[in-house]
Amino acid sequence: MAKIYRQVGSLTQLIDELEREGIGAFSTMDDIRSFHNNCKSSFNRIRKKYGEILRQEIVDLESKYKKLSLKRDQKVKERETLLQNELEELKGILAGNEKRNMLMRLFFFFRKKRLTKRKKILENSFEEELRKPFRKGFAKINSMRSEIEDRKNNTEKWVERYSASDIEKQKRILSVFSKHKYLFYGAEGEERVTRELSKLPDTYTVINDYRLEFSPPMYDRNNEDRICSIQIDHVVVGPTGLYLVETKNWSKDSMENVELFSPIKQLKRSNFAIFVLLNRGVERGDIDNFSNHWGDKKISPKNVLCLINHKPNQEFQYVKMLSENQVADYVGNQRQAFSQKEVKSLTDNLLSRIA
Repeated sequence: MAKIYRQVGSLTQLIDELEREGIGAFSTMDDIRSFHNNCKSSFNRIRKKYGEILRQEIVDLESKYKKLSLKRDQKVKERETLLQNELEELKGILAGNEKRNMLMRLFFFFRKKRLTKRKKILENSFEEELRKPFRKGFAKINSMRSEIEDRKNNTEKWVERYSASDIEKQKRILSVFSKHKYLFYGAEGEERVTRELSKLPDTYTVINDYRLEFSPPMYDRNNEDRICSIQIDHVVVGPTGLYLVETKNWSKDSMENVELFSPIKQLKRSNFAIFVLLNRGVERGDIDNFSNHWGDKKISPKNVLCLINHKPNQEFQYVKMLSENQVADYVGNQRQAFSQKEVKSLTDNLLSRIA
């Protein structure tokens, strides 16, 4: 199995963008893929969760309603007994006036009006008098009953109300994924190609997301191009040579979009820079094992464009067009170009430049 260095570039960019948008802390494509897939199917799960919360809320409200009703009924019954006893007592007091002596009748005369009024209230408005202390309690219990009925009869409305915040949050997450979908699909493609390249023997090394900056810029006279930096999706070093692999997980529309930078041009720019850099290193003696009594051995990187979805029918100069399932066989079945020592020296030098 080939040795793999570094995370694929699109995945690194995607993780950075998601974290910048405040979405999770991811480290692998599997993490993001799982989150993305769950995110897309999460609306029903959110509504289901709040549907269960609503059902439990109704159960809790009904339990509370039952307890409050029982407590109210008990207090009403106690008050009813007290009022009935009070009425009977008033009747007895008012009826016993004739049996009192003159002094007591005179004294009672001043109380009679008040007691009679109270007796009439109890006789004519008993229910109202009975409920008077419990008006707020009755209102609270009735309100609770209305709440319960409203939740039962308008379940969907309440679920939407409860889930609105989570639904909105999930929509925002999906919009972020949509905004960066080119990175998501790019990372998917680069991961798949890395997986294929990992099938090469352990004499091969794969360096993902190989980036270099040049100051001053490297000048390509043939194309009048000043190269300030390069980025290569996968650099592969092994006995059969050095390969610069660019991966594109593009749709047919993307491939026909003239505004997108040509991956062929990208590979040629990177190839020029790597060619100059490594062969200068050989000349200066920075890369061991590439010089002998005949002279300095030339290092010529090969360009590979790996296409995941659509592959053009035409061929391009200096670039091999392959599908993902062809790339490992192509690299592994070329003629031997480097010795084991040369592979190690070249690999160490390439890794040292990005350390």
